[in-house]
Amino acid sequence: MPKVTDEGSTEILFRDGEQLKIRTRTIRIEVTGGPNAGQSVELAGPEIRIGTGKNVQLLLFDPTVSRHHITLRIETSGIRVVDQGSSNGTSIDGVRINDAFVRPDSIITLGETTLRLRLSSGTVELPVSSRERYGSLLGTSVPMRQLFTLLERIQPAEDPVLIQGETGTGKELVAEAIHEESPRSQGAFVVFDCSAVSANLVESELFGHVRGAFTGAHADREGAFEQADGGTIFLDEIGELPLDLQPKLLRALESFEVRRVGGVGVKRVNVRVIAATNRRLEEEVAQRRFREDLFYRLAVIRVDIPPLRSRRDDLPTLIDHFASEFGRGTRHLSPAARAELQRANYPGNVRELRNAVARAISLGVVQTERLEPMPPPDDEIDFKVPFLLARDKKLEDFERIYLLEALRRCGGNATKAADLAGVNRKFMQRAIKRYGLRATLDE
Repeated sequence: MPKVTDEGSTEILFRDGEQLKIRTRTIRIEVTGGPNAGQSVELAGPEIRIGTGKNVQLLLFDPTVSRHHITLRIETSGIRVVDQGSSNGTSIDGVRINDAFVRPDSIITLGETTLRLRLSSGTVELPVSSRERYGSLLGTSVPMRQLFTLLERIQPAEDPVLIQGETGTGKELVAEAIHEESPRSQGAFVVFDCSAVSANLVESELFGHVRGAFTGAHADREGAFEQADGGTIFLDEIGELPLDLQPKLLRALESFEVRRVGGVGVKRVNVRVIAATNRRLEEEVAQRRFREDLFYRLAVIRVDIPPLRSRRDDLPTLIDHFASEFGRGTRHLSPAARAELQRANYPGNVRELRNAVARAISLGVVQTERLEPMPPPDDEIDFKVPFLLARDKKLEDFERIYLLEALRRCGGNATKAADLAGVNRKFMQRAIKRYGLRATLDE
């Protein structure tokens, strides 16, 4: 069984015949106090959920413990304990924590329950995907192969999916990949960004309206659910949905019927619902900012996207991919610049990495030994705007101008413009929609 990748002392990726597998350690958990006292289990990593609700690996019967109270993660440094926004908190040896590594024989307290953990010498072997690409997602690291394995399993299902991940990890790409690999791929993929619509228009945008329903409603209009009929609706930033509208969304998910604002009758829709958020919805539920029943209706299947810092083995592949995407027909990254990009940290995840590669190429500094600082700006810097927002705005301006010029040179043909720019057609189509390039082109 030749080993392919070694992810440290906790996970090893190897090939067993035609099947790619991961060998991971197990955690022995002893319940030393609370209703489950005396229980002892050994569970396989690399991630274990503990709580009183559904979809947990260790089910506790303590009413003071939240449904998904903590997650244990086996990492090279040991066992990591992450509180998932629990109501009563989590403590290690009497110190309250949100995210911390636990020492052997430390006591973990969850409500009235206490646990003792030990990383076992035992291992288990689990099959993982051999794919290096899933839709627009790229990766050969263990976390990405585990993600691809999960996506392969859920793609034929009809159940709602909740995608969670930090900003910039590619939640929309995951949703789009699930749709494209599913039996609904010939249907529409409709994106509804809950954070981009004013609260008084969300209901109309989701469910549609009839003529005269409110000022400005000059004609009947379909909402996002009707537009997605036969396909998939992607509810991005679901954590931003106003609390008073959440019961209406819940009813739509339960009945698959929608009523337009101002309308009388209902229309049945056939959609698969995928939602995404960078918030910890369990914490939002605990703080009564998100309905618990809606959370569990959306989270029938949960997908957690790994941050870039946990999949640094993918950096060379991603850097080369973005360099090719931005650099066709122009200068390419030098080995020194590529090495510099690989050493950097990216709190903004893949989106930040992509912007860094774009900046390196567009500024023409990629042949130097190190990525040089940007030249002084032509315009005065407004320090009221946070650095990350200001930087992303500049990069978005460059992207818009670059792709608009490509469209102009290709007579408005998106496919030819994508080829000229060295990007795929779907990327170009998303950019056209995002920046309103068609309207600008016609001016």
